[in-house]
Amino acid sequence: MKRIAIALGLLLLTRGAAQAQAEFEPTSAERATIAACLERTAGEPELKQMSDCIGLIADPCPDAPGANTFTIVACHTREQKIWDGYLNDRYGEAQSRLKDQPGAAAALKEAQRTWIQFRDAKCDYWEKLYEGGTFASVAAGDCMRVETGRRALEMHAIAGDLDH
Repeated sequence: MKRIAIALGLLLLTRGAAQAQAEFEPTSAERATIAACLERTAGEPELKQMSDCIGLIADPCPDAPGANTFTIVACHTREQKIWDGYLNDRYGEAQSRLKDQPGAAAALKEAQRTWIQFRDAKCDYWEKLYEGGTFASVAAGDCMRVETGRRALEMHAIAGDLDH
């Protein structure tokens, strides 16, 4: 009987962890929302795309029924993952287009590495500013989402410029 109780407890614990992890994975509808915004704003200046598209998933979360620190951070993380995938795709496109220009490809790689360090340091600042409070994870998550979205749109422009 004790073994059954332990096994049941472990099952519930792992199921709860899996459900919690799922909260941090973007849905296909969320991915489609960002993709539709990018399609709708294609050809617009980067700043217009930033203001229209970054935040579509995460910005409504604090006002959702039952919102709390966990759900807000999960929203930020889901949107950040969408932007990170888009960024990685555009970076790959840019590197492919630079295959005959190794110096430019290396410079872009170094710029991307430096940007990651900058983003991490900037977002660490926001986390440290609110260290010890529940807002620390919200502020850091918001920073990661916004900065990754900005860089994704910037990388889209970089890759697009290489077509000309």
